[in-house]
Amino acid sequence: MKKIIFELLPKNFISQVFGILASSRLPIWAPLFKTVFYNIFKLNLDESERSLGEYNNLQDMFTRRLKPDAREIAEDEVVSPTDGVLSQCGVFDDVSLEIIQAKGKTYSLGALLGDTELAKSFEGGMWATIYLSPFNYHRIHTAVEGEIVEAIYVPGTLWPVNEWSVEHIEKVFCVNERVTSIIKGQDNKLSALCKVGATNVGKISLSYTNDILCNTSKMKSRQSEPWHWKPQKPIRVEKSVELGCFELGSTVVLILDKSYREKYPNLFSKHQNKAVLMGQSLL
Repeated sequence: MKKIIFELLPKNFISQVFGILASSRLPIWAPLFKTVFYNIFKLNLDESERSLGEYNNLQDMFTRRLKPDAREIAEDEVVSPTDGVLSQCGVFDDVSLEIIQAKGKTYSLGALLGDTELAKSFEGGMWATIYLSPFNYHRIHTAVEGEIVEAIYVPGTLWPVNEWSVEHIEKVFCVNERVTSIIKGQDNKLSALCKVGATNVGKISLSYTNDILCNTSKMKSRQSEPWHWKPQKPIRVEKSVELGCFELGSTVVLILDKSYREKYPNLFSKHQNKAVLMGQSLL
C-alpha cells in the first residue's frame, strides 16, 4: 500500500513546493519552519559558520557551510565526500558492473551514470554509497584530487531514499533524478561522484557550473535523456573542495576505477554501516 501511494503522488511537484516553502522568508513562517525542523532533527550547528538565529529560513540553514577550521582533512588519497552513513560498498568483479542497493536488490553502474560506455571504464574498480540524513551537513566535496572533466545530468522522479525505499523500490537510485561529477586524477585515475535526488530535495546544485540545477524548470527541456556537460577546460580541484549541495537529505555514490582498488584493496570496508564525516579518510 505504501508503495502504491508513493507511486501515485506527484513527487517532483511536491518536492518543488517544499523547496519553495523552505526558501520562504515570510516573517512568521520562515522562523517557525526553521525552528521546528531544527528541533525535530536535532541539528548540531556547533560546526556551522552561523547560529540558528542568523539563518533566514530552513533552506538557508539546511545548506549551511562549516566554519573554516571545523574539519581536519585527512592526508590519505581518498576521503569522504560528505557527512552521512556509508551504507554499502563493494567491487566490480565482472562485466555486469552491478552495485548493491539492499539485500537482494542491485542496479547497474551504466544505468546510474546514464552512460554504459563510461561505466566500462570502472571495470575492476570499487564503489561506496553514503546516505545523508536530514540532520547532516549537506554540502558535497571531492573525495580525491584531480580535474573535473565532465558532469552528467540524468532526469528522473524523486522517490525517497530512506531505508524503506532502498529495500522496496527497484533500482531507486537509477529512477531518481541525479547528477554525476567525473574527475580524472594523476596517471589518468578515474572517479565518479553521483549525487542522487530524493523526495523533498528541492534542488541539487553544482559549485563549478550554473548550467545544471536539478528539479527546476531549467532542466525540463532535458528530461528525455542524459545530458553531458563539459567545461571548456578541465577544472583543477584538490581533495575536499566543494562540488555542490543537496537542498534536503539524499545519497551519494562514489565510484573509483581499478587503479584505486589495486592500491587500496580494503578501501571503504572498515567504514561500512558507520557514520563518516566529510574529509575523513576512507582507507
